[in-house]
Amino acid sequence: MVSNVTIGAPRPAPSFTPVFVAIDRQLLAAEGLTATIKYRAHATDLVSGEVDFLASGHGHVEFVKGSDIRIVCGHSTRGGAHVLVVRPEIDHVKNLKHVLVAAEENVFELRNILAHYGVDLDSSGIKLTMIDGSHPKQFEALQRGEGDGATLGAPWWMYAVKEGYKNVGSGDEFGHGLPGSGIYVAAKKIKENPDQVSRFVKAYVKTIKYCKENIPETLQTIMKYSADWGVNNLEVAKMAYDSAAPYWNPSVDPTAIDRLLKVTSEKLGKPPVAAEKFLELRFLQAALQETA
Repeated sequence: MVSNVTIGAPRPAPSFTPVFVAIDRQLLAAEGLTATIKYRAHATDLVSGEVDFLASGHGHVEFVKGSDIRIVCGHSTRGGAHVLVVRPEIDHVKNLKHVLVAAEENVFELRNILAHYGVDLDSSGIKLTMIDGSHPKQFEALQRGEGDGATLGAPWWMYAVKEGYKNVGSGDEFGHGLPGSGIYVAAKKIKENPDQVSRFVKAYVKTIKYCKENIPETLQTIMKYSADWGVNNLEVAKMAYDSAAPYWNPSVDPTAIDRLLKVTSEKLGKPPVAAEKFLELRFLQAALQETA
């Protein structure tokens, strides 16, 4: 039986290419799932039923806050992929006065980058301006003369470097602690429609393998889905692919998740939560065995 599902993602960025490929290359269709994408989706959309599956790096935060969601498979092992670019005249990050960010995760990344250079963000006096979730808008603001640095994702940090901005590093280069991203599902859906979850996870495991083995086709899909995000030619698509693809992985590390939940609970001032309540990996285990 064919099921219609909606997949949530923060934005049409190339880092979410496996989601695009799963739809575009009919890997979900092969499992009887007809899928559409909803951008700017959050955990609340999972719980309300507006989206069925969510690709995100923040599911653990929402779970600690009380959202009844579960992680069913991985998406990327990389956390902190945004790059801090600064104007050419900035000879050291200690001279930064104003940085443009797009989300709270960028602040975490920025803190790691600055610490590598001996600068403490909290005592530095650096002004942060939040540009609502949009790296293109951050880049446009930089070009207008706003700020003297910004945390940008691919391909926008690449465009910035081409225009002469300096790449001074990314969050994952200078201190881990950010999670990778995963695929999240409402606990209610798992209970009421486990077959649909199973089919999705099976397709997603195959999708990530496809992305690694079929690069030309994957690049075409990147250009198709991320054109509005600035990926407007094959060269840019390949650069974006090269920066993200090595980290795409459907597996989930329970030990890392447990550590992440503990750290998140402490930061949010919430009671600690057990990883086993957040992990729902039986579908993943079955899919990995089937595709081995």
